[in-house]
Amino acid sequence: MPRTLICSHSRPASIFLTTVLFFMMAFLLVGGNRNHPGMMAASLAYLAFMTVLAYLLFRSGRVHRYRSIFFSVYAIAFVLNFIPMLLETRGHIALTGRDIANLDTPLCHLTIPMLILPGLVYGVLIFPTKLFADMGFYPMLFLWLGATVVLGKGWCSWGCFYGGLDEFFSKLLPKRIVSSRKFNYALRWFPFALLLVIVIWSFLALDPVYCGWLCPFKAVTEFVQPTNWLIWVQTGIFLALFLGLVVVLPLLMKRRTQCGLFCPFGAFQSFVGLANPYRVRIDKEKCNQCGACVDQCPTFAITRETLAKNKVSITCARCGRCMEICPRDAIQFSLLGVPLRGQDAGRAGFLREVFRPDSLFTFGALLFGAVISGGMVAQVMLRFVHLARAGSFLFR
Repeated sequence: MPRTLICSHSRPASIFLTTVLFFMMAFLLVGGNRNHPGMMAASLAYLAFMTVLAYLLFRSGRVHRYRSIFFSVYAIAFVLNFIPMLLETRGHIALTGRDIANLDTPLCHLTIPMLILPGLVYGVLIFPTKLFADMGFYPMLFLWLGATVVLGKGWCSWGCFYGGLDEFFSKLLPKRIVSSRKFNYALRWFPFALLLVIVIWSFLALDPVYCGWLCPFKAVTEFVQPTNWLIWVQTGIFLALFLGLVVVLPLLMKRRTQCGLFCPFGAFQSFVGLANPYRVRIDKEKCNQCGACVDQCPTFAITRETLAKNKVSITCARCGRCMEICPRDAIQFSLLGVPLRGQDAGRAGFLREVFRPDSLFTFGALLFGAVISGGMVAQVMLRFVHLARAGSFLFR
């Protein structure tokens, strides 16, 4: 008989949570597309997908499995939507000097840590973007603030459209090729050192240096048009980092190496995410120190040292993998100041199930993720429909 996971819900609670989530997603995803039949149809399809996914997540308790599906779809949709959007609006992907001068660069949330000091000290925005454009400074700032309130560090597993890419590649192979048993977990602190370097460097140079030199995702978004040897070197670095950290290492290790070992924004979110009340905690009465969570944590947030203290690292991204593979149900979502619960206590009543910490966190995370991904996924669906129609027309 399969094990009942501690994050699972009874059928009535699963139906209730999914139904409430359905109506909230329907209002937010479909409501604004009433005058656009194509977008409405695509949004309804995505709504159906997210509703089924949500029910399976609540009913089975396999938070990581179903979150991973959503997260990967979201990330791929971002790339498949962003690049065509640039081609349609600009006619090209590479940033020209004119695009930069006209502030036509969409703001990326990864730049936020580099903008704070120059903004506070000099009152300047060192990134070439408009303040109120669709993907400008204030929309992205408020998106990040909302994500921090709802998800905290969980942004890295439920909201970041870049994190889903190495999530996707880490799931492609059925088995791990490179073992991590001898892995040096001290490397998980490298993102914090990199964060300090880029914040100070950006402040001194008044330039978002991470974007110009180290961002792996320039390879699949936009980059400065190569016009001299230095920019060609930068472009080569982007490609090498993307292939190494986002594609090859996740494939071989089945872990999110870019997120766990390199991303400075993830380190930044580890600090600001402490404002969020949700935590992942280990029940010392149940844990037998088997180490399964250490070996399987995608972002290297649990080590032998933290496990010995019945804790997870500050870098925990709330992905839920440890809860699925723990043989003793010793790990669970919790709220600050709220005692951990037992398996039976979680099913003591309908309302207790609905208002459990894991119920509230996953409900909010799914809703937030669906809202910020819905437009991207729907637009990608429409692009494929248009391509299919164009292809059928050509081959008549």
